[in-house]
Amino acid sequence: MYDVAIIRAGSMGMAAGYYLSKAGKRVLLIDSNNPPHNKGSHHGDTRLIRQAYGEGSSYVPLALRAMTLWKELDRFSHRTLFYQTGVLNIGDDQSKFIQEVKQSAH
Repeated sequence: MYDVAIIRAGSMGMAAGYYLSKAGKRVLLIDSNNPPHNKGSHHGDTRLIRQAYGEGSSYVPLALRAMTLWKELDRFSHRTLFYQTGVLNIGDDQSKFIQEVKQSAH
């Protein structure tokens, strides 16, 4: 018997399952592939966390929380997994996307 079933155990599903289990919940993760695998958006050598979004500023608090959790995972694993670098957005200054990037950065 499980308290929570998570369908699709990619990055988000695995993270949700991890934190639910830390909270004492019995979690079932279901995915079409056995993790780890190279079939999802989580696959690859690098990932990007932005602090400014052309898609909307509502992502910024989530990104900041993700950065905190990555740093926590660094400490827990005794490895450096998160390397903070930078992002350069280039575009027409009047474009809606670039305007939103600027607004969300503030």
